[in-house]
Amino acid sequence: MNPASSRSARWVPRALGIMVGLVGLFHLDVAIFPEQAHYLKGIDPWTPFHIHFGSRALLLITGLSLLALGRGIARRKRAAWGVAVSALAAGLILSLGLDFSWKDAVGSVVPLIVLFSTRRFFTARSDAGSLRFALRLGAAGASMLLIFGWVVLENFRVYLEGRDDGLARVQAVAELVFLQSSDTIIARTVEAQTALYAISFAGAGIVLLVILTALRPVLPPPRASVREIERVRRIVQTYGHDPLDEFALTDDKRHFFTRDGQSVVAYGLWRNFALTLADPVGPQEHRAAAIREFILFCDQQDWEPVFYEVGPESLDAYRNEGFITFKIGEGTQVDLPTFALNGRKFQDLRTARSRAVREGLALRWLPAGQPLEPKVAAELRAVSDGWLERKKGGEMAFDMGAYSEEEIEARGAVLAVRADGRIEAFATWLPYRGGQGRCIDLMRSRPEIPSVMDFVIVESLLAFQSQGLSEASLANAPLANIDPPSTQESKHDKAVRYFYERFNSVYGYKSLFHFKQKYYPQWRGRYLAYRHPPELPLIACAMLAVHSPGGLWKLLRS
Repeated sequence: MNPASSRSARWVPRALGIMVGLVGLFHLDVAIFPEQAHYLKGIDPWTPFHIHFGSRALLLITGLSLLALGRGIARRKRAAWGVAVSALAAGLILSLGLDFSWKDAVGSVVPLIVLFSTRRFFTARSDAGSLRFALRLGAAGASMLLIFGWVVLENFRVYLEGRDDGLARVQAVAELVFLQSSDTIIARTVEAQTALYAISFAGAGIVLLVILTALRPVLPPPRASVREIERVRRIVQTYGHDPLDEFALTDDKRHFFTRDGQSVVAYGLWRNFALTLADPVGPQEHRAAAIREFILFCDQQDWEPVFYEVGPESLDAYRNEGFITFKIGEGTQVDLPTFALNGRKFQDLRTARSRAVREGLALRWLPAGQPLEPKVAAELRAVSDGWLERKKGGEMAFDMGAYSEEEIEARGAVLAVRADGRIEAFATWLPYRGGQGRCIDLMRSRPEIPSVMDFVIVESLLAFQSQGLSEASLANAPLANIDPPSTQESKHDKAVRYFYERFNSVYGYKSLFHFKQKYYPQWRGRYLAYRHPPELPLIACAMLAVHSPGGLWKLLRS
């Protein structure tokens, strides 16, 4: 078994991280509530990083540093391991010059032994560029700190006692940074003590900057190359069966290929959350292995994997990896060979079709691979811009396309056109399932004929039927759940139903579901798989962010 995947590989770093984080909280507690200091003085000798009961500002910045370091250790960061070992070793060596305390020694030696014995568990990388910058920052900071400390000690030498040679000053600066106190040089006045605090504070500030920079997760990789996109295209064409698989080719995705090269995971990155788009694309029998490989890859990048809009047939594979799953929407599938407009349930669609004919509308297909005529391009842009203005939001991404004349030229589109050439609506369809399926993407229309989009979709489905295609998808209905409510529902399902019922005015979840329900499709659940419940609010932010090319703040403002 890989060391990074064992149970102890997770709980040991977490326990160490919690211990370091608690010491950081002790520092913050004393900084904010100094009257609590006497409660913590008995704990201090046993802690790996000692609490200095002096400057509140110094306690505050040290506490923040330890919290950041504890989080990095809990996430199994190699850089966090190195920082912790270096700080503990320096503190232990420097403390030998102070009044020796076996409690202090135990507080440093035991964590050092544990860290060395668990070195193999720390597999998460930091961003390479950020780590190099942190090393340069640390080296430059140490040099500046020595100069600053030397100047301070020189200016206050008459108010200090102890050794006064050059080596003693270097040792005193190191003690003030790592131990936050010194017995090599001792202050005899309040002003001199404040000067020594300044050295400690400057050192703690540099340490905090180094920790925050060194522990950054791996930043997003470069955009996919043409060669990589072609590799993804081949896998999608060979194994893709989900209507969302085609979106693996859009330029907002990064790609992870499994070791055997047969499967690919398309994902987006927000902060340290890697959100996949649907399940891995590849042989069905290799899916569980592909999921496991991607999880290990994310752990090594210091990313948190989140599997978004996955299908019901893969839920056991995610649960076997310790993930929590719940439904976040419904996908649609129309069986084209049996699709027909007969019966009362399709009366609304027949009415929409008849009204479009009375309005003088006709269907026109723009073939793929042909340039748009200037007049047609202008009409399409006017329809799209008006639709976005009424929607009061920007273009979306990730699991849907944005308006692009280049994409329309490449993939084609279907238009509802008046006799005078005015375009009332248009839609784009993406292929899937080896070309036997079509999934709707863009749906844009003018407001004058409310049912014009139904006309476009119905005529498209009938055209696909005549071409012998097997199925079509009307994309997803977010937050919808066709399963009836029950007393056995999880808290996740209840929360999703709450948002579906209460936030319809924000996005129109109900309206979208009822629009697609008119076609009586087969519903296929879409699920979210994640690991850590406390991170669910941040995962929600990540989901919003990857859907908004303009950023999370722009989306929330809209």
